[in-house]
Amino acid sequence: MPAVPIWVDTRTGNPDPFITRAGIAPYADLVTAWEAARETLAQVPTTSLRPQTSDVDRDGEDNQSELASGTDPNNFASVTRTGKELDISTRLHVETGPHVGIAGFIISGNTPKKIIVRAMGRTLAQFGVPGVLQDPVLDLYDSSNNLVASNDNWKSSQQTEIQASGYPPGDDHEAAIVQTLAPGNYTAIVRGVNATVGAALLEVHDLDQSSASLVTNISTRGPIGTNANVMIGGFIVGGGLGTNRDGSSEVLVRALGPELTSFGIADALLDPILELHDGNGNLVGSNDNWKDSQQAAIQATGLAPSDDREAIVRGKSNATGVGLIEIYRIH
Repeated sequence: MPAVPIWVDTRTGNPDPFITRAGIAPYADLVTAWEAARETLAQVPTTSLRPQTSDVDRDGEDNQSELASGTDPNNFASVTRTGKELDISTRLHVETGPHVGIAGFIISGNTPKKIIVRAMGRTLAQFGVPGVLQDPVLDLYDSSNNLVASNDNWKSSQQTEIQASGYPPGDDHEAAIVQTLAPGNYTAIVRGVNATVGAALLEVHDLDQSSASLVTNISTRGPIGTNANVMIGGFIVGGGLGTNRDGSSEVLVRALGPELTSFGIADALLDPILELHDGNGNLVGSNDNWKDSQQAAIQATGLAPSDDREAIVRGKSNATGVGLIEIYRIH
């Protein structure tokens, strides 16, 4: 096996020495993994190696060479695929004033990303959620607080594009926005028409999985109550790159309360508790105070909460208040 060459990941510009080629099935048609040694990706003929974005569904099965990461240059099995967060959502009780639902997300990378943002209300009643928001309004802002788009009832604008996305809301009174966004920070705000209140679901879906940019580092701030009015944040880790179908990502999930007081939130949740469940409802992990467990791992991310009582979202002993749930992609 030749010496490990220096490749460049076009997403990050960082060296990535592990190159694989996948055939019709995983691990089929693997060819020399490190040909064209000491060349960057730009120097390799496209007939030999194509950028990762050419694999439209990013499953490693398009008979094209792809970038991947690995640990052992003599072991193809060490090449793993990295998952992508494709869909994110938060269910919360939307109120008025500073207690509306506020979701932030980041589009990382160098290319624009097409997404759909939805604010659901009446559809939740079909799943037994009581007291739903009858008529949500959705606003999308960029990092300079400029209004990018706004919508009340989704059929009032972009109806054709929203239906074509595959994510049309289930009720005409719900809101949705389709936008192609440049990399950067964005904020989506959901509130009720005429200051109405109720349970709502705020979602962001990735409509352009072929783009090298990712939807990452998501957060939602809003009031946290009890029973059905706790805050529920969801995210899906989708397949990424490589020669297998087992993409994964390391994420940090935080639930903040006391830290919000430094930003002028007077009724912040004093002691949040966080639980993480998988898609089948099984409990994956839980935390009350972040230093109780995983302290070293959390501090190593550089994103440790600043208050010892904050968990990494409900209130302890059924306490209520404004809380913030965040999901950071670490790897």
